[in-house]
Amino acid sequence: MIVLYHLGLYFYVDQRIDRVEALALDGPEVLAPRLQDGSETYLVVSNGIPGQTGTASVATQVVSLSADRERAVLVSIPPTALVDTPACRTSDGELRNPVTEAFASSLLDGGPACAVRAVQQLSGLRIDHYLGVDLAGVPGMVEALGGVPVCVVPSDAVAAAAVPPPAGPSELSADDASGFLEPGDAGADVAGAAVAERAQRLLTSTLRTAMSADTLLDPVRLARFLTRASDALTLDAQTTLGDLRVVAGALGDLSGDAVQRAGLPVAQVGYVPAGTDQAYVVLDRAATRAVFDEVIDGTRLPAEVLEAQRAAQTAPPEVAVEPAPEAPAGPEPLTAAPAEITVDVLNGTATTGLAATVADALRGQGFTVGAVGNELGTVTQSVVRHGPAALEQARTVAAAVPGAVVEQSDSIGPSAVQLVIGPGYSSVVPVEIGGPAPAQLQTEATAVAPEPAAAEPVSCA
Repeated sequence: MIVLYHLGLYFYVDQRIDRVEALALDGPEVLAPRLQDGSETYLVVSNGIPGQTGTASVATQVVSLSADRERAVLVSIPPTALVDTPACRTSDGELRNPVTEAFASSLLDGGPACAVRAVQQLSGLRIDHYLGVDLAGVPGMVEALGGVPVCVVPSDAVAAAAVPPPAGPSELSADDASGFLEPGDAGADVAGAAVAERAQRLLTSTLRTAMSADTLLDPVRLARFLTRASDALTLDAQTTLGDLRVVAGALGDLSGDAVQRAGLPVAQVGYVPAGTDQAYVVLDRAATRAVFDEVIDGTRLPAEVLEAQRAAQTAPPEVAVEPAPEAPAGPEPLTAAPAEITVDVLNGTATTGLAATVADALRGQGFTVGAVGNELGTVTQSVVRHGPAALEQARTVAAAVPGAVVEQSDSIGPSAVQLVIGPGYSSVVPVEIGGPAPAQLQTEATAVAPEPAAAEPVSCA
């Protein structure tokens, strides 16, 4: 009777999960399909990242398992990566024409089938399974299980969480899961790699806990979890809960060099094409092709990518060097007074109302403020965009916002100036016209920092 109960519950919940027609296994964009026979590739799309909206609310990983299940490669795709999405069917069944767009738009505007086609076009991989995860529902899954055991090895992805778990073995509650998923510095993870990795690690631990003997032998706990899971997950029409058990089990069992992770190589961040105000991530096409060719050929990353990762992990801390007395002078003095400048102010962070606050501060320094609103793209720091005839005005605005960088843009008017507030913004400061260059634009001596003590290794064996 117990076996029949579990089978009945399994099939009941499996049928309750949202299903979509997402796959295109014979799509013309799939490269070397025979080389991919036996391997399994999952497209894991997480949406609803806490504190994020629009394209920034989407995190994506391509998970490829080797045919013998002895190796796995996980590649994250930046949500604002500029990609070519082929013709595809939307969630409403309508034909969508080919378009160049931010990757996340293929999902948000087209639906899962369009996201699958975009990934296949970019990678040449055959997507065998689609898994959509509403991250708002993951803490509920954790709560239903009474907590999820994890073992945390310190990494950049873990450190980027709003509330990083302690290093080593611990158990995450629903609140802990929420803090782990939420980015600590909104807008800093432009490539989306950190939040995608955290979402995958938490989901893997959650699914492994759900299929453990303790859960399977507890009908109430199992039913509670499966009900929560059915509300948070979306699968393609061919994928079952059994397929999720396979990928979660494989990722949980593999460790060390058997699991390789990478973000796609990026050529440019903050690219704004003419005629638009959307900022994109531009991928390094040749390096991206090399990554996916290795995944197709042997479920591994290129040797140069792995060597770069090892070098970054073992590199000694950087030590600032006292500059020589003959160091070049700082930038030229500012020439455009605040009273002569009209600047638009856009909020590129998750802090509600920040654009209005900064606009008021700029008015207090004598600037005229034009439009005030939200930035549609993603920036890693405050940016002052300017038209070809407004460089001096942009320099003055940047001087008033410590840490801001100046960029020329062809998408705004020739005399326009636009401030996009990004992560790290602190305040608006007074500027001096015609005097010495502002401190934040000068090269200054920096004291030699002491070498930090080596961290104790964390074992998750």
